[in-house]
Amino acid sequence: MTDWEPILSAVDREWLAEQTVALVEIPSVTMEEAAVCGCYEAQLRSLGLEVDVREVTPGRPNLYARIPGAGGGPTLMLNGHLDTIPVGNCPPCRREGDRIYGRGSTDMKGGMAAVLGAAKALLESGVRLKGDLLLTAVVGHEETEAEKDGPRALIEDIKRGRAACDRILIVEGWDALWVMSMGSMVFTITLTSDRGGMHTNYVPFGENPIRYVGDLIRRLTQHQEELDAGGVHPLAGPERIDLGMVQAGDYFNRTPLGCTLTGTRRWAPGKTAASVLAELESLAVPFAREGGLTLSVEMVHEREPFETPGDDPAVEAASAAHRIVTGVEAECEGRRIVGDANLYVHGSGVPTFYYGPSNETAHADVEWVSAARIQNAARVYALTAAMYCGVA
Repeated sequence: MTDWEPILSAVDREWLAEQTVALVEIPSVTMEEAAVCGCYEAQLRSLGLEVDVREVTPGRPNLYARIPGAGGGPTLMLNGHLDTIPVGNCPPCRREGDRIYGRGSTDMKGGMAAVLGAAKALLESGVRLKGDLLLTAVVGHEETEAEKDGPRALIEDIKRGRAACDRILIVEGWDALWVMSMGSMVFTITLTSDRGGMHTNYVPFGENPIRYVGDLIRRLTQHQEELDAGGVHPLAGPERIDLGMVQAGDYFNRTPLGCTLTGTRRWAPGKTAASVLAELESLAVPFAREGGLTLSVEMVHEREPFETPGDDPAVEAASAAHRIVTGVEAECEGRRIVGDANLYVHGSGVPTFYYGPSNETAHADVEWVSAARIQNAARVYALTAAMYCGVA
């Protein structure tokens, strides 16, 4: 049995807390990441690492650093984002005992600090990996205005060899193995009347376009029941269809020119965004035809599902590392929510999964992360690298 104590004992909780506070104290809302990127670059360089500063847009770089291996092993990438959602009502950064408060503490500067801790432990313990360990930080994750420009730039760099790797471990989420996410889209169904708006007094309610919207909503409700009774994914449960917005009409006694339903659809591996969009259209066609309405079904922000098997060698390494660090077996989880793994898997072809310090307070008004869990995550990352990349 390999003695992992030199790595484990080299992970310093207080040092990790200090690095986390330094990151959280810097506001880094999407599109305004320059200052936090400068801080993280300095943190990486303080470990003696060279940093490849890859500008995504002026002043907004991805950061890549590498711990070279001795050769003969695969390359593991530890990846995360440095931007946050808007600060909102979240209080300023502060530390109270084990907790570090502030916007981005959980999502995901605690995880990014844990990456630093893992790298520091490997370097100081004298453990030489066979394969390379690649440390990457991206911008442009949170807000839609960035259009995922940081993750997409990383995908191009993986494909071109600038950041080539064999597996990606995203340091986000719960302290569990998140190995699967459903696909997701935001859809809009629009029913438009060619007759134009008319006084409702002269139109039987049965012919009002709003009536057909009601019928369609009932059909979508029935379809969710069919999904609940159909094939249920063992990790993520049944697929979902949800409505968030229903809009119709411009005056109380006038038939609407158009009616729109906007919502989300989440689907399991085996389906694609195109097939799910066609499915939505087939559900709406009968109501449009019956009402003499023009139908449009569109999607945005579509992400295909991903699933990395539990017996993947990198997942197994992370599972063993979690067991050594915590003394319990790691849970394998699937989620309906999507993240950068959906992009990385389909964009670069590199198997990807997640393991983070915590996620329970992500995007909350009071966001905080535990220093103890950051320490555990750093230990898991270091041991995962040692087990997956191999020790020379």
